[in-house]
Amino acid sequence: MMHHVIYLATAATTNVGATKAGQAISSLMGSAGTWISGLGITGGGLMIAYHALMRNLSGGDGATDAHHLQAMKKVIVGTAIVAGAGGIAHFAGGLF
Repeated sequence: MMHHVIYLATAATTNVGATKAGQAISSLMGSAGTWISGLGITGGGLMIAYHALMRNLSGGDGATDAHHLQAMKKVIVGTAIVAGAGGIAHFAGGLF
């Protein structure tokens, strides 16, 4: 008997994606994901280029080279995390 109650409750719900609010949320999430990924990847590329340039201009100082190599590794990991977050947001917008 309980499964009939659950079936009736789910049959009465509306499709959120069919409403104007659902379409607006979907569009917002998709756009946010695109912006997050685009800006994050661009910023990460610029930061890697900066550290590579500074490493080349360090004059062979081992400590400075190691610092910039470590910073480039951190930027790559951070950029991957940001790109993943943007992808998740973009994907979430498509769920509506």
